[in-house]
Amino acid sequence: MKLFEEKSPKLLISIIGAIAIAVVLMLTNKGSSGVGSKAAQQPVAQNASSESTHIELLEKDLENKLVQNLQQMTGVGRVQVSVTLSSSLKSDFATSGSVTKKTIKESDKAGGTRESSEVTENTQLVVPNGASQPVVVMEERPAVAGVLIIAEGAKDPVIRENIHNAVKTLLDISTNKITVQPMEGV
Repeated sequence: MKLFEEKSPKLLISIIGAIAIAVVLMLTNKGSSGVGSKAAQQPVAQNASSESTHIELLEKDLENKLVQNLQQMTGVGRVQVSVTLSSSLKSDFATSGSVTKKTIKESDKAGGTRESSEVTENTQLVVPNGASQPVVVMEERPAVAGVLIIAEGAKDPVIRENIHNAVKTLLDISTNKITVQPMEGV
């Protein structure tokens, strides 16, 4: 005790503060409050070459669906479709997290007080037992950059307009992203 009486009050406060911080850190490691669930928006994790392959597969799938639908329309005839996507598929993954808030108040003999706060946030992806992929909360389709339709019946302005309107409706895109052209040699 004599050691503390000989030293300044500031040293005593510093030692007490260090002990208080150590206690807070120990309590933080034992438990936390505020456990909740959120969604983290992230692009699907892939390398560049597999991402371009994935985009190409999505484009081909859209092209095939458009060809199937357009060929069913009266007067359209044979159809070729090219779709360009501007981005990849985006997914929101389920996360679980916790937030810990700790406040420490210190007083010295001179009547001064000091208050410090510490906030610790921990977030992790939710992965079911035995699964290698996290739980997907939502998937967002990539945006369509443009569509080119080449059709036998596109020489007729009415059929061209019908094709244009069908693609606009099916893909929910603006008309300036759609081009309809007549097929050569028809």
